[in-house]
Amino acid sequence: MIKKYKDLNIAAAVSVLLIAAGFLLLYYIHSAAAYIFLFISAVILIMFLAVTYRRIKTIHNMFHYLDAVSSGIYDLDISDNKEGELSIIKNSLYKIVVTLRSQKELILKDRNYLADSLADISHQLKTPITSITMMTDLLKYEKNEEKRHEFIEVIDSQLSRVNWLIITLLKISKIDAGTVTFKNKRENLKNILENAVKPFALTAEMSGIELKMECDGSIFIEADKNWYTEAVSNIVKNCIEHTPNGGYVTVSANETPLFTRIIIRDNGTGISKEDLPHIFERFYHGKNHSESSVGIGLALSKAIFNNQNSIVNVSSIENCGTEFEIVIYKVIV
Repeated sequence: MIKKYKDLNIAAAVSVLLIAAGFLLLYYIHSAAAYIFLFISAVILIMFLAVTYRRIKTIHNMFHYLDAVSSGIYDLDISDNKEGELSIIKNSLYKIVVTLRSQKELILKDRNYLADSLADISHQLKTPITSITMMTDLLKYEKNEEKRHEFIEVIDSQLSRVNWLIITLLKISKIDAGTVTFKNKRENLKNILENAVKPFALTAEMSGIELKMECDGSIFIEADKNWYTEAVSNIVKNCIEHTPNGGYVTVSANETPLFTRIIIRDNGTGISKEDLPHIFERFYHGKNHSESSVGIGLALSKAIFNNQNSIVNVSSIENCGTEFEIVIYKVIV
């Protein structure tokens, strides 16, 4: 294997020539000294070649390791616990490779997530766009004014859905990218909850759902009012969509020295145990999802709460109802 290492071969040849020259020179002066010189020089040369060979072999293995890493093989371990410069280099190199492997895994995860998200977005846009296209074609040839008005209402409804989907996706993307500036200040929680519930009062009444809100006017939280209102609204909307005629949706709040808690409860269809861990995932549809559900409202709410010093939990019993608990931790200065 030594033949593979050109520099080592040259060093060995030069050393042998110098030892031979030294031996011949000493031999003519004092033969015993020449043999002692030859013996000591041979021992030193052998030790030098052994140490150098081991170092070069280690470097050679490191090059093989880097070749493997460049080919995408990250599961080799070259770290060791020995002392010396090469061991330090090997350990440092291994740390760099571990970092590269982690970054590669994150990139692959992000790439797969992006591909899945694009597929979901495409699927969500396909239905309303198909409906709009079909209604537009029918509208061209329809003479009946009543039918035309019906087609226009369908188109308007589908356009509203597409618009809501795009706006919500942009909001989630901005939050994920960290480009949203949350303007937190001391806000009255009752006002936030009233603003979150108010848009659904008529819908709930028309659906025969009792919508109630109870909150002490003395409770204040540190939050961005607009974003927090939207986060709560999405949960209220979800509860109404999954509550049948004659049911109820209640929004209440209470305060402790450590945190403020918002409870949103309904007696609707509930969420199955297998769906419960996934309801805050984007585009996730459980077996009890409504036909109009897109699957990003709750994901947006969770993203907002995560950036507002809050956490959201959910518990549910299928066919009995669901309870969302939002805990807002108080800022201690």
